[in-house]
Amino acid sequence: MAKYQVVFASSFERDLAKLDNGVQKEIMKWIGKHMVDVDFPTSPGKTLKGDLRDYIRFRAGDYRIVSIVNDNIFVINNIHVGHRKGVYK
Repeated sequence: MAKYQVVFASSFERDLAKLDNGVQKEIMKWIGKHMVDVDFPTSPGKTLKGDLRDYIRFRAGDYRIVSIVNDNIFVINNIHVGHRKGVYK
């Protein structure tokens, strides 16, 4: 089975830059462990509901990574990252 590759949107990079350096490292470590070269990237995630139903959120401690998983071309596009209380706004 093909492995998925991870792509970071500019919005993700902006959100990540706003976070503390320690949190940035923790999130990138989580992405490296759970998203890079995996067969089924949606297994640790949860599909969102309502207007955000096309997105999948991944939990990295108190932070959430909002992504789109494209199964046709095996790409995980990370859209946003932020603290759980404000990432969905």
